Amino acid sequence: MQGMEERRLFFGFSVDAPWPTSYPKGRIIEESARHLTLAFLGNRPFDEKALSDFPKPEFPIGPVGVCDKLLFLPDLKPRVVSNQVHWLTDGEKLGTYQEKVLDWLENLGYTVDRRPFLSHITLARAPFVEKEWEEVFEPLPVMITGIHLYESIGNLRYPSIWDLPLICAFEEFEHTADIAFYVHGQNYRELYLHGALAMSFKFPHFITYLQDSEITDLHAVVRALNQMITKSDQEIGCPFKAVSYHGKFTEEKPLKWEMIVDV
Repeated sequence: MQGMEERRLFFGFSVDAPWPTSYPKGRIIEESARHLTLAFLGNRPFDEKALSDFPKPEFPIGPVGVCDKLLFLPDLKPRVVSNQVHWLTDGEKLGTYQEKVLDWLENLGYTVDRRPFLSHITLARAPFVEKEWEEVFEPLPVMITGIHLYESIGNLRYPSIWDLPLICAFEEFEHTADIAFYVHGQNYRELYLHGALAMSFKFPHFITYLQDSEITDLHAVVRALNQMITKSDQEIGCPFKAVSYHGKFTEEKPLKWEMIVDV
């Protein structure tokens, strides 16, 4: 950042998802630039020194969810195509965190917009045909990976000029003959959700087989994931054979589990 120079800045969450390789007509936003907006600063100078007091979120692990429908915004004369996000973890904390960020900006002298937090990720800007987008829409898993100060520089480009990393719900790592992930969670229920999300990044339909199961230990996590594999394989076919019961596990918070998936 360059001190008090006036720029078009905003705070937002970076996101990751198994995005489709092609979309219908529209001015498509690049994958690396897709985000959830937290707060706009407008065309005003911003002092980078203030970032030392930027509010920290209550969630150390980036929340995860499902892009469950398309939104065409604004309603009366849509100019953007967005994915609405239904959160599986910490959804209520996102709105609370936005309020903390807005309070912080107000204390710095900014005028803020207090409209309720709308969880959406913009994919494209006009011109577009709504029906074409609706015909190809499918639910997608999504996870937040960090908090950023972005600059809008035109032509749908939003480079990050400052970031606050979060622990990712999962990270893939190399494993002989199988696929494997480091899965993080605050509790066993989150390990289950994050494990399912990791596999859904390889096979997006898998996320639709989530179950409302009671998860109290690691065996229950593996059992529930294998039940998802069985059901999805019976109904639509599944690329996964089974989740191993033998992955390494660390009980220190946040929990960390090596999830090995036989393919």
